[in-house]
Amino acid sequence: MNNPYEEEQEVIIARILGTVGKLNESMQLLNDQVAQVNAFNLSTSEVAELWASYMRNVQWNLQSQKTLHPPV
Repeated sequence: MNNPYEEEQEVIIARILGTVGKLNESMQLLNDQVAQVNAFNLSTSEVAELWASYMRNVQWNLQSQKTLHPPV
């Protein structure tokens, strides 16, 4: 005996598979964009670390030479 709902179920499953495929593509694009943002943030954090290190060195040198003036 044939399932009377088989054709309708196949249509619904096909729609679900199509939607999941589109969702998968969207998630892949999102992952690519997040990877790009992470790469940019990495270079930004490296610059921030270098700047902080530079400022610590300047502070230490000024203090050791007794040329550090009080803040204005």
